[in-house]
Amino acid sequence: MRRRSTHVSSLAHIDLDKILGHETIVATVKIDPLEGRSLCCLSKTNGFRSFCYRAMTNPWFDRFVMGMISISTLLLSVESPLMDPNGSYIKTLKIIDYVMTSVFTLEMLTKMISLGIFANGSKSYLRNSWNVLDFIIVLSALLSIAFADLNLNFLKAIRMLRILRPLRLISRNKGLKLAITSLINSIPKIINLLLIVLFFMFLLAILGTTLFAGKFYNCTDLNELYGMEFNDIEGLIKTNFDCLNYGGEWVNKDFNFDTVLNSMNTLVGIQSTEGWVQVMWNSVDATEAGHVPVRNNN
Repeated sequence: MRRRSTHVSSLAHIDLDKILGHETIVATVKIDPLEGRSLCCLSKTNGFRSFCYRAMTNPWFDRFVMGMISISTLLLSVESPLMDPNGSYIKTLKIIDYVMTSVFTLEMLTKMISLGIFANGSKSYLRNSWNVLDFIIVLSALLSIAFADLNLNFLKAIRMLRILRPLRLISRNKGLKLAITSLINSIPKIINLLLIVLFFMFLLAILGTTLFAGKFYNCTDLNELYGMEFNDIEGLIKTNFDCLNYGGEWVNKDFNFDTVLNSMNTLVGIQSTEGWVQVMWNSVDATEAGHVPVRNNN
């Protein structure tokens, strides 16, 4: 019995060694991150490509680039189109901008050499949407520098793309990137919610049109013609015909409920808190269609 138990324990020991050995082998297997030939000429074992990849994956590489992006964003906030373009301050900002653009171009080229531009698998540079954004921003900066002396409208539009530079910070912050990605993925749900809101606004617009259509008109210009006070006008003018007979103008308010579209526009204005007080008082003073409003009628 002792020999048998010893034999069993030795077999278990051998199996355990095999399992541990297998796990060790699996743990030491490395997946090569580089694929294909970068730029159609640099293989996976190319020394220059390996150097670019090591530089790109170094933590200090991202920290340095993020610092440059932060400085570039601050420069956008201190620059003003009212400044003298030939002044020393603007010239200094231009020099710093050239340096920043050079750094961002070097970063882009480093990643292109390491990962390939497009045809090197799923990790290629332009197969990442955030890298596409970086590429567009850097390319626009290079074009604006190359054609800085030309006063063309499309170049002015390209220069406006500089305002996208702060977005590059998002691509290097996992928390912000996750938040933006979640927001983009939730757009279909947001659209469904927006449709529900529009549906209820449509119902309220129909209600507003039913209650207040044609009731926001009032008689104007009588103060200038006759020097009448509001109480005098309220006593003499009852309908739109009276207003026209006295030489006034029968004018509608900008925010009104005459049609469903006008009602929708009025509701949007109220939601933006723009002019909602006047709409409220117009509703309080409303009487009948074709009649002048009466103060505190409702």
